[in-house]
Amino acid sequence: MTLIERTDDVNSCWRDLADVLKSGISRVLLYGPSGTGKTYAALHHGVGSVPAERLVCTEDLTSGEITGTWMPVGENRWEWREGPAIRAWRGSGGVGGRLVVDEIDRASGDALSTLLAMTDSPESARWRNPETSEWVRPGPQFSVVMTTNVDDLEDIAPSLRDRFPVAICIDRPHCSALASLSDDLRAPALAGSLGPASRRVSLRSFYAFDQLRRHLGTSRAAQLVFGEDAALSVLDALAIAAIA
Repeated sequence: MTLIERTDDVNSCWRDLADVLKSGISRVLLYGPSGTGKTYAALHHGVGSVPAERLVCTEDLTSGEITGTWMPVGENRWEWREGPAIRAWRGSGGVGGRLVVDEIDRASGDALSTLLAMTDSPESARWRNPETSEWVRPGPQFSVVMTTNVDDLEDIAPSLRDRFPVAICIDRPHCSALASLSDDLRAPALAGSLGPASRRVSLRSFYAFDQLRRHLGTSRAAQLVFGEDAALSVLDALAIAAIA
């Protein structure tokens, strides 16, 4: 696996992702802190006109939620409904689409085994529809982007990591994601902190704080988003930044 780490370039990790996808790599793992836009990028970057399919892994995720399950359609009648992985395999017209698998480190047991099958190489991957007995294979344009908030990829099952030749550390939001923030919040959002240096602040929190302070004022917004204990530190950090 090729690990692409952070450099001093603000948008380096995002450029790396764009270059990898444009080069035709169809298996990419995005890792790093939460709230930097990994899922958004996976759902939208390099995706065609057909929306990407998404799975969010939990300890309770079942294989049926990945490949499909039987559903009642009337009295004593059941039909097989394909799951997001198979829909992504097919894509539009059978050419394949994008499958996004979030929080992959939380998948376990039955779900992990199914994900291994769904993300196998195109030459090996196949699945049989239990209703029609049709053998299904991923389309030529099928791609998978998995995300995780772990910092150490040793927490990911080796058999799963082996299926993803490139892993990119996404440790900062894209510049376009910062554009909608007020000027004084862009640098802190890029650094991922506001107030106590040990506290990581996600991009979602910056968005919420910026919106709330327009309506409720800075002090009240800081209390609501960051909590009473951290609010004063946040206000101090903003005051110092304004002077600088």
